[in-house]
Amino acid sequence: MKKKVLAMCAIFTMLITQVRCMAKVDVKQVKLRSKSCNVVTVTSDEKTAFKVVKPNMKQVGATSFKNYINSYKPMAAINANYFEAYKGGLYPYGTQMTDGKMINMSGNHASLLVFDKNKFKIVQGMLRYNGYLDGLRENDWNIKNKANTFEIWNVNNNSINEKGAYIYNSFRNSPTKFGGGTVIEVVNDKVSKVYKSSENMVLPKDGYIIYYGKDACDDKYISDRFKLGRKVELELVLSKKTKDGFVHEESFDYNGEKIPYTKVTEIISAGPLLIEDSKSVYERYVKGMEAKMTKGAGARTLIGVNKSNQLVMVTTSGTMAQVTSIMQDLGCTEAFNLDGGASSAMYANSKYLRQAGRALNTVFIVK
Repeated sequence: MKKKVLAMCAIFTMLITQVRCMAKVDVKQVKLRSKSCNVVTVTSDEKTAFKVVKPNMKQVGATSFKNYINSYKPMAAINANYFEAYKGGLYPYGTQMTDGKMINMSGNHASLLVFDKNKFKIVQGMLRYNGYLDGLRENDWNIKNKANTFEIWNVNNNSINEKGAYIYNSFRNSPTKFGGGTVIEVVNDKVSKVYKSSENMVLPKDGYIIYYGKDACDDKYISDRFKLGRKVELELVLSKKTKDGFVHEESFDYNGEKIPYTKVTEIISAGPLLIEDSKSVYERYVKGMEAKMTKGAGARTLIGVNKSNQLVMVTTSGTMAQVTSIMQDLGCTEAFNLDGGASSAMYANSKYLRQAGRALNTVFIVK
């Protein structure tokens, strides 16, 4: 009898634990600013994890929202980055990272950063890599033919500008032809090979490629830095435009604590940024976007952080002005717009709150 009672108690405890876990994802359907809104609020703890997921965990491609849900069985999920959905390319725009590995990196945008698995921060700017060789943080110009630093602004970029520098890694699954620039193979974080190439890219096993277009730099720039055997380190930083010019940040503020960007493990990005420090800023960042974004009303997917440091995910419809007000009504101190229209999708607590009208390139899930 005692064994039966103990067994029942164990089952009851497990059920209560599951209910508590599910209760961390709050779902409500409300009307704000005359718009129907699906609102998912996530209160994270040490059992919560956020993850960026892709079709076959590769950069290029798309699959149905249902396939993502069936594969990962999340507590909640929404669509994420813009992607080339109309011309057959199916490659993402902006920046994406998963498990600390960069899937895609380019442009100036709003980004949700995840660190320590269950903490998050929204920033605006251009993410890039500071590169260091042999652990050295500065160039010593007293040593002839030796430099120690470099910068990379693009990862797995779909189009190569021969004046730029790029990283290509194992997430890249689309043919990439080089234009006669310099290829640096990095294997186990060390320079293993340096050569010129105008052929299709071939990735090394257990490594990645740094590619400098033929007009990006001279041969001396390469030879001063990328000698065989030198250790390569990449440090994620943010560059953002201010009224005083560009500033470069190695860390961001989180509840009064300085968190280095190197701690970030998951990233999604899009735009425009809607709210910053509780203030509406969409008009500043919507400039240059197409009319359906600047003035039109459409299906929207939104993500933000509220005053209680909860993650707020929303699907609704409206103009940028309307959805900005909706996110403010929900108490968000930071928020931005994700891919919308036929991409708009949301799932939570075993229910589809909005089903996508097309296959998706990227989904952000709560586990």
